[in-house]
Amino acid sequence: MNQAELQTAVIAECTKHKEQNSQNADSRACVDIGTEYFVKYGVRRDLEPERATQDFIFTHAQIVHHFVDQRTMYLVMERIKLQESPPDLAARAQKAVKWLSEVPLPPNYALGPVGGGRICHNAFRVPDVEMLDRYMKNAYGLLSVTARQKVSPVSVCGERLMFTQSDMDDSNFGVDEHERTVLMDFSEIGLLPETFVAYTLSSDNNLSPIAASLGLSGNSNLASMAATAHCLGMVSDPKLGTSTCT
Repeated sequence: MNQAELQTAVIAECTKHKEQNSQNADSRACVDIGTEYFVKYGVRRDLEPERATQDFIFTHAQIVHHFVDQRTMYLVMERIKLQESPPDLAARAQKAVKWLSEVPLPPNYALGPVGGGRICHNAFRVPDVEMLDRYMKNAYGLLSVTARQKVSPVSVCGERLMFTQSDMDDSNFGVDEHERTVLMDFSEIGLLPETFVAYTLSSDNNLSPIAASLGLSGNSNLASMAATAHCLGMVSDPKLGTSTCT
């Protein structure tokens, strides 16, 4: 089908999917279009950073077309047939994260997605890199006097930056029918300082080999990150005043 026909088919299938799943809180905004395409749809400000990141670092799946219609953005990707329960998935995920960490930094890079947007991490969500240091200082200031005596402030200035998958769930990695490792959910992939990568990997003992392969075992900031993250879970202002940063 030509581009116009493809867009018409995509809009129709996504609209149908949205209507059928309007009451399903677990439904994801994605559909298959025949056997050739896999489509994600949603708000442009959410999908544009994902598109730019995937275009920059993908090996596969490739985004073959993207467009906006009636304030909804559609990402049309090649549909990949994944193997069910590949036995070596853990080892492949380790190699994939290692590969991600070595992707060269893009020109005029900033933390987070290549296309801009919110930085995704399980300890914080801030809109731009300029706020990160202030955010962490403010978060440290929320700790009790006793806690501050036990851990030091987190400083990421001068740290190695690397691309990483912030959501290490097995569902974000796969193996296709040609034995190629596949990375998925580029909305959770972005550029982060090594302390935040180490903290992500410290959340599960099964991820220790990945941390070791990246040279992040025993990161000195982990205790501070854990204390800060615990404190953040108990406050009602996730911005911690960083919205006033300039």
